[in-house]
Amino acid sequence: MAMPDWTPSFTLNELYEISDAVMPMLRCYLEDGDPEQHEFQYGSVSTLLEIVRKLNISFAKSSGVRRGNELPDWFPQLEQQVRHFRERGLEMARHGAMAESYAWDYWKTKALAAGVAGDLAELGRAVMREHYQHGWLSCGNEVSPRSGGEMIQLALSEPDEAAFRWQWLLDTDGGKHVAQPDLNVWDI
Repeated sequence: MAMPDWTPSFTLNELYEISDAVMPMLRCYLEDGDPEQHEFQYGSVSTLLEIVRKLNISFAKSSGVRRGNELPDWFPQLEQQVRHFRERGLEMARHGAMAESYAWDYWKTKALAAGVAGDLAELGRAVMREHYQHGWLSCGNEVSPRSGGEMIQLALSEPDEAAFRWQWLLDTDGGKHVAQPDLNVWDI
C-alpha cells in the first residue's frame, strides 16, 4: 500500500494537545522504569522521544522560529535521560536472558549482592512486584522499581523495620485492606 502524497497538517493547538498526551507518558516511563521491558521489545521510549522531537520541530515551524536549532533548550537533557533509560533497559534485558526478566528479579539479585539476607531480599522482591502489579498508589514509590536503591539501604541498615513494613504492605495489599475497628452506632 502506497503512502498518500499529502503531508498531514496540524494546527498549533492540535500539536499542543498531542504533546500534552505524549509527554506525561514519556515522563512516566522515565520516572517509574520499565519493568515489563517495553523499550527493549518495542522501543516505546525511543518512539515517544522521536514524537516529541517532531512535535517540537513542528511547533518551531508553526510559530515561525528561525534559529539554528528548532528544538527547545530542555530537549538535550530529555534526550540524555532517554539514552540513560535505554542503556538501563538493555542492561536489564541482558539480565532477562537469565532467570531475571523483571525489575523485581533484578532488584533481588542486586540486593543479595549488596549483602541483604536471602529471605529479606525475597520479601523485597515480592513487595516490589505487588506494588507494580496491583498499582499501589497509596504508598507512592516507597517500594516501586524506581526506589530500589532506597529499599536496599533500608534492608541493610534496618532489616527488622524493612521486613515488618514490607510484610504489612503485602498483607494489606498496599494498605488497601486495613482492618477497621467495629463501631457500633450506639457507641458514638
